[in-house]
Amino acid sequence: MTNSKAKIPTKPKGFNAITAAISVANVSDALAFYGEVLGAETVDALTVPGTETVVHATAKIAGTTIVLSLDENALPHSGTGHVTLYHYLDNVEEAFEQAINNGAVVVSPIALTWWGDLSATVIDPFGVKWSFAERTETLNKEERQERFDELCATPVIDDAAEYEPVNIAVEPTVASVEAVEIVAPE
Repeated sequence: MTNSKAKIPTKPKGFNAITAAISVANVSDALAFYGEVLGAETVDALTVPGTETVVHATAKIAGTTIVLSLDENALPHSGTGHVTLYHYLDNVEEAFEQAINNGAVVVSPIALTWWGDLSATVIDPFGVKWSFAERTETLNKEERQERFDELCATPVIDDAAEYEPVNIAVEPTVASVEAVEIVAPE
């Protein structure tokens, strides 16, 4: 573990400044599919303590790192994707405040994560989910798994009570066929 913030890089080794974070109903199956179809290589996978259920994984596809996380509500063919753009930057508080001041809604407030980031998530005025992140620690796989195990053993305390739940509905920009009136030329 690194103890000096000055020595911590802005983003983890192998990550881009903006990384796709994909929520899926079964991380293991998604890793297998992406491996078979896209040639993805699994870099890291964390499991729920005492099970084989993968809840978080990183993989490389064509040299680009993606993050997969478990969301049992992420159904296939549900229309909209379950993708979050995870943006590493130098000042998460500033980006978070700017986003809110410019119309974004809070999904999760700024908090320290079990994987070593200071992170917050918003949905921008266009319906895109963004997580702003700032590295605070460099942890190895064992340290991340240990922290995740501790998190699973800790009762949930809702410290985000001041924020209302967000339910974003994005209106389609294309008219339905029923709404289009066809006028024949005179």
